[in-house]
Amino acid sequence: MRTSGLVALVALAAAATAAHADDSYDALAAKAQAMTDRDLAGAVWALTATCDQGGAAGRLCRFVRDQRAAQLRTTTWRVDAEAGAFAVGEWDPAARAVLTSLSGCVACAKPIGGLYLVSHKAAPTFVGEVARAATLHEGARGFPTQAAAERWRAQAATARAQFVVRLAGPAGGKFERDGKRGLALEVLAYRVHTPCDGAIVVAQPRADALAAEPAACAAIVDDTPPPVDPTAGLPEALTADDLKRVLRPVSEAARDCFDAYGVPGKGKLTYTVSGAGAITAYEQVGDFVDTPTGRCIDKAAKAVSFPASRKASFTFTYPISVQ
Repeated sequence: MRTSGLVALVALAAAATAAHADDSYDALAAKAQAMTDRDLAGAVWALTATCDQGGAAGRLCRFVRDQRAAQLRTTTWRVDAEAGAFAVGEWDPAARAVLTSLSGCVACAKPIGGLYLVSHKAAPTFVGEVARAATLHEGARGFPTQAAAERWRAQAATARAQFVVRLAGPAGGKFERDGKRGLALEVLAYRVHTPCDGAIVVAQPRADALAAEPAACAAIVDDTPPPVDPTAGLPEALTADDLKRVLRPVSEAARDCFDAYGVPGKGKLTYTVSGAGAITAYEQVGDFVDTPTGRCIDKAAKAVSFPASRKASFTFTYPISVQ
């Protein structure tokens, strides 16, 4: 038995009509014949072989081919999509979502039995030796945070997709394009699920969740970095020595202000400081309020900055006295 010299192309055409409302993916899949890569290679042979050898060998080849082809034309097939047929985009911070898509690839990168197996919802294209199949599904999945999106993307990287198909068209789905022979298949249903938890990601028509496969969870690689505590390594609170060190320039400025204006007296500076070290509130009380000396002290007092700490906010009073 031998196939044609032309590279054959098997294409999956999107269903022209929707499945009956009472049909689920599971119901359609249960009626379909499961097809492994080896089965698909045999099916393509039965649908494309010329069997042009002479004598008894040729007659036997044609008999086996025709019997198998007749069976294939009256049954639906359940096939696995190629790895990568279901794609998940990067996190979009503006939309707070990731895009998802499903192409009809059964064998886009690595032909089965010498054949490409791709969707023919629209005419397939090729980039080098890799087929690009038509898109069967596009959608978006929203998440509250990028971390949540990245965790789901890690799980979705292990997703599996399946199709239920049948031969389409009066010519048995055969066509030729750009020197590549193909078979158009009508897509009756598709399903994408994550094996770790058995959850359905997308399905048309609806599909029931599958049993979880705990062993598949080990394949999930979550590259999301752990959340960073911005206060890690910071002191719980600033000490009295920390505050004196920060406010030493204020004490020096107060003496300079006294030298400039000659007004003696006492006062208190009350600060409220955030954990990041920013001054969130400030007030001066005492003898220097509304005086040139007080305004001089205020300028220096508001110019300081404090070290960060784990304490969210704190308030303290710093005394000043010049004479």
